[in-house]
Amino acid sequence: MNRNPTPQSPHLNDDETAFLRDRLKAVDSYIIRLENRLNAEEDVDSPKTQALFRFHNAYLRLHIALKQHETKIQQKKVEPAPPLTTQQTPPKQTRVEQASPLAFQDMDAKTGAVPALANTNPVPQNILTFAQNTLEITLFPHQQQLCLSQKRITILVAGRGAGKSVAARVVALHHACSRPHHTVLVVSSGQRMSSDFGGKLLDLLRESPLRDLAVKIANEQVKFQNGSEIKLLPANPDTIRGYHPKSLKKKRGMTIILDEACYMERGDDIRKAVEYALITTPHDLGRLYIVTSPTSIHSWVHDYALLAEKPETGVEVIQCASSANPNITPAEIERLRATKNEHEFRAEVLGLWVDSAFSLFSGLIEPNIVALQDHPLSVSASPREKNECAPLPPQAVYALGADLALSFSQSHDRNALAVVAKWQLDPSDPDSEFRYRILEIAILDQASDHEIQSTVTRMKEQYDLQFAAIEHYQGKALAEHCQSQQIETELAAPTSGNQQMIFHEMHRLLRQRLLELPAALPSLFFEELRAFEYRREADGRITFGHPGGGKIHDDTIYAVAWALHAVNRIECNPPHHPTPPLIQFIPKI
Repeated sequence: MNRNPTPQSPHLNDDETAFLRDRLKAVDSYIIRLENRLNAEEDVDSPKTQALFRFHNAYLRLHIALKQHETKIQQKKVEPAPPLTTQQTPPKQTRVEQASPLAFQDMDAKTGAVPALANTNPVPQNILTFAQNTLEITLFPHQQQLCLSQKRITILVAGRGAGKSVAARVVALHHACSRPHHTVLVVSSGQRMSSDFGGKLLDLLRESPLRDLAVKIANEQVKFQNGSEIKLLPANPDTIRGYHPKSLKKKRGMTIILDEACYMERGDDIRKAVEYALITTPHDLGRLYIVTSPTSIHSWVHDYALLAEKPETGVEVIQCASSANPNITPAEIERLRATKNEHEFRAEVLGLWVDSAFSLFSGLIEPNIVALQDHPLSVSASPREKNECAPLPPQAVYALGADLALSFSQSHDRNALAVVAKWQLDPSDPDSEFRYRILEIAILDQASDHEIQSTVTRMKEQYDLQFAAIEHYQGKALAEHCQSQQIETELAAPTSGNQQMIFHEMHRLLRQRLLELPAALPSLFFEELRAFEYRREADGRITFGHPGGGKIHDDTIYAVAWALHAVNRIECNPPHHPTPPLIQFIPKI
């Protein structure tokens, strides 16, 4: 980088000039040391490189401040100040005249010459100009619509990747920097989302001229010289309720941004807290922005969006798909269509509200049903006979899945055990895909522990089971029995994260026709498979299970899903080392 030499005018020797020259020399030495250390590095994203960029900018700002100060001193020498009278007091001295943060943008890149400084405002009142010039962000039409909205409540419902949070960060920074004594609350759906939104907002702040307007930058709060602040909060209605404009005499306002609002666990409580926070704010000083991907039509955000049909409510709704971002190509949209089920694709890509329930395996069952090599055996054939009719390759591995219940009636949940086989289509090619087959499903109504354990013992002898995944509810005794049979066992908790994992995998195998469903499996299994539902709750959570009403259950589906989970824990021809049962908890997503 070419830097101007530090000015050495002999007639400018006041304390302020000396201070600025010392700062320039210190920053210059830092730059030289960093450049020497970075000669062999090409990674522009490394911390050292980023530090070098920051020092370059600091050098330019100091250089401008020094030029401004020298100009003022020269003007004072030309026009000496009038002598002080007894009533006059000397003006208060300041250490450094604040340089305009954007002034160095016009510096000549080759010579480093500084032009005459103009009154450049880093926070133009037009938010689109602010985004383009100050933050160097070009907003897409739906983002511009959000930023320019004058409604009391603005809702942006869009697919993933459409840039919802980017537009919300522009709004947060512009409102805080352009409106004195303004409070901006950013509420995210969880701690991780809050950290992600806040981290990117702080990056925007540090990498733009706005950093010189901030007096405090922390992970959860930013304060500015104009008395405004940005607060970054997780979704906690008790915390939100404590914020409101403290003094209307000073024209204090408030902007509240709810990021991924559909995924807030206590969404309705948060809505009430937000309304209370805005109730004491004048219409022109209070705004609520809701940005989210859509979920169920039972979400509170969906109900809020319906208010836009009534003009007197002051609600504006902007809705678009992921493709509103021109950087997302049609090929990527088609890839997402192929990898997601109908509910996910409609909500997360098309940006559309969905009904709460959806048959997870609809259209995927019949293509995976296989006959047992056209053998004339009836459905009543024993599992051993069925297996003999459909021989599996010798490298196949076998696992058990179990879903147990405390049942006192046939209308209650059942005990279900499932055995699944897995084998590689081409063992000589380590990258070849695996195939799976459900070998047996045992349905045990109101069975005793002894009956269940005897069935597992028989399965162990018949299939040489290597691994078992047993749902931990009512499963401890069976897990201990499996261990005694030298079956490596996992006690698995059906948490939200675990359920998403096992049923997404089962859906993938059926979608790709990799899971064989022998036609001779119990008819009850096929009934439960066809009725099994995927639900997107009002708060965005994903749940799985049987339809309401109690006529059809889901015990065999869970048993198969746990068996698939277990068989995927087995490598082909692995060393067998049984370990004690493990209860595995996966946190909620």
